[in-house]
Amino acid sequence: MPQLLIEFFSEEIPARMQGRAAEDLLRLLEVQLKEAGLKGESAKAFAGPRRLAVVIEGLPERTPDLKEERKGPRVGAPEQALAGFLKAAGLSSIDQAVVQDDPKGAFYVAKIDKPGRLTADILAEALPVVAKSFPWPKSMRSGTSDFYWVRPLQSVVAIFDGKVVESEIGGIKAGRLTRGHRFHAPSSFDVSDFEDYAAKLRASWVVLDAAERKALILERAKKLCADAGLEMVEDPGLLDEVCGLVEWPVPVLGKM
Repeated sequence: MPQLLIEFFSEEIPARMQGRAAEDLLRLLEVQLKEAGLKGESAKAFAGPRRLAVVIEGLPERTPDLKEERKGPRVGAPEQALAGFLKAAGLSSIDQAVVQDDPKGAFYVAKIDKPGRLTADILAEALPVVAKSFPWPKSMRSGTSDFYWVRPLQSVVAIFDGKVVESEIGGIKAGRLTRGHRFHAPSSFDVSDFEDYAAKLRASWVVLDAAERKALILERAKKLCADAGLEMVEDPGLLDEVCGLVEWPVPVLGKM
């Protein structure tokens, strides 16, 4: 089934905000999908100094057609009750409802046929909602835009089933272009899906997964100390911070 890839690329995201931001991006996106009747088979979020990313596998191409019967008030009910029923059922007139009898009397019933929608169209509407409602502890706007993000947003990748989701966030149109390491691979490149995205990032000096970055930092730092006859004092908080500062970790041993 189709795959969804999202990336928000910006100026540096404070290290202390990255983990929670990745969780929030996935949570907000899944809320929007659930409200539209969509659910993926698996999902994972990623965070780094300049990017937040989410991949969701197994989303359907469209939502199913729905047929629903909604029971309303009794025939002869007050106008206020009828108005509430019409609004809830999406009807413009009580004549669009049918009357059905049951042991308690005659009631209005709305028969609702709701055609399914393309997932790509739902995503195009959902992404701006997710971005605008993002709960950054601190955020800013840049230029004349009224869009707020943690740091100036530079690009958005949004690909569903291999195609770009036609959406716009903070004046930036979603596409398939991203960038690698700021110094080692600053040029932009296009991606087709998550596998292509992750592979090209690694080739561009970016380790996407924060857990992998932390493991690399810890393993290589311990080896440097061991080779110098030293014992490294572990500091989990410092490790988290350094992981959020680098995309391609290369520990070095210094002297004072």
